[in-house]
Amino acid sequence: MSERILITEDDEDLAFVIREALTRQGYEAEVAPTAGALLDKLKAGSYDLILLDVRLPDMDGLDAIPRCRDLAPETPIIVMTAHGTRQIAMNAITRGAYDFFTKPLKMAEFQVVVSRALDREGQSAGGFEELIGKSESLKRVIDMASRAAPTDLTVLIHGESGTGKELMARAIHRLSSRKDGPFIPVNCAAIPEGLLESELFGHERGAFTGAIRARPGRFELAREGTLFLDEIGDMPLAMQAKILRVLQERQFERVGGTRSIGADVRVIAATHQDLEAMAAEGRFRSDLFYRLQGVRLVMPPLRDRIDDLPLLVTHLLERAAQRLWRQPATVSTEGLRCLWTYPWPGNIRELQHVLEGAMVLSDGVVLPEHLPPAVQRGAKAGMPGDTSPAVTGSLDEALEDWERRAILNALQKANGVQARAAKILGITERSLWYRVKKLKIQVRISGESPDRV
Repeated sequence: MSERILITEDDEDLAFVIREALTRQGYEAEVAPTAGALLDKLKAGSYDLILLDVRLPDMDGLDAIPRCRDLAPETPIIVMTAHGTRQIAMNAITRGAYDFFTKPLKMAEFQVVVSRALDREGQSAGGFEELIGKSESLKRVIDMASRAAPTDLTVLIHGESGTGKELMARAIHRLSSRKDGPFIPVNCAAIPEGLLESELFGHERGAFTGAIRARPGRFELAREGTLFLDEIGDMPLAMQAKILRVLQERQFERVGGTRSIGADVRVIAATHQDLEAMAAEGRFRSDLFYRLQGVRLVMPPLRDRIDDLPLLVTHLLERAAQRLWRQPATVSTEGLRCLWTYPWPGNIRELQHVLEGAMVLSDGVVLPEHLPPAVQRGAKAGMPGDTSPAVTGSLDEALEDWERRAILNALQKANGVQARAAKILGITERSLWYRVKKLKIQVRISGESPDRV
């Protein structure tokens, strides 16, 4: 089945040209001349890619991006504009766009951008690729998730903040029979109690002051897909009873309505709290707790999978370089030592923010002085009752392995030319020569990959 692309462009001639070009490449392309038409089409069906013009007759294209993300969270968006500025590009990417293209379109380049976006979508749809790491603790939870994904069982994901609970939920959705349906996330802690019921179940016109029209809720938007209830431990007890009824009876009513609506949706919930303890204390319904954990997954904190740190650092730096419009950075041995010995109370999310800040401050090589003071000290402060296990194996061996892989990667990019590889790494050629000798790396040219002697 060919990929479906939705073109949002009010210039009829340009829309025709783009559609014809994409059709000749084997894509199935449709045109929406306005933002309203775009949103209507997203409500009615699914697409693999959205091409979005910034200037539309009924809405600024940048303002339409978050609304597209709500309706199609996993569909990449490429923004097109005749007024190409860095600020517009940054605004588009910040709001959730995948890429940015300036008109007039150079068709060859445009087709490459489209192909790259679709390749990204196809790769991410394969499974758990976004959960980076090879540690045994991560492998175990991925194995459990892969077994649960094809079923329609409710899943409860437990883990500290920043461990990747939503990434896991999205991966389960992609591997489920509902993968062609929507994935609708709801942060239960971020929505005021008085609005949560309307957000989840929708409301009828006149149901309350300000309800000037009927509005579907997240359960309706997630029809034939997955509803992700994040931070469900913060949900009020009264709302918990209504969620339990939906899970048991598979139906609900809008606020102010009397008509029952079928809930054809899979629920995945997540929390950083101990729901079992909360249930024992009467702060969480025990019947809902038992109903939610059809399958229970526990995301390991970063301190318990510290061997994954080099892979995570490489991945996050590459992603930060794309988002911040910078050349990829490397981490010095001393900088990596700081990262390795810090306990990461904020887990991978904290690591991401630390690396992004360090990339901005550095000139291509992250040194200890580019890191926050607590990370520089490798501090254990701020972790009451910390029982972090010691790092397995030798830290020096791990750092040496990290250094070797960074040099091999740079030499491969430089086709074996040490001066060019040294520039990529941000070190002198003499320093690179010393490290190559110390690590016994054999340099090859003519397109071959360098390797150890």
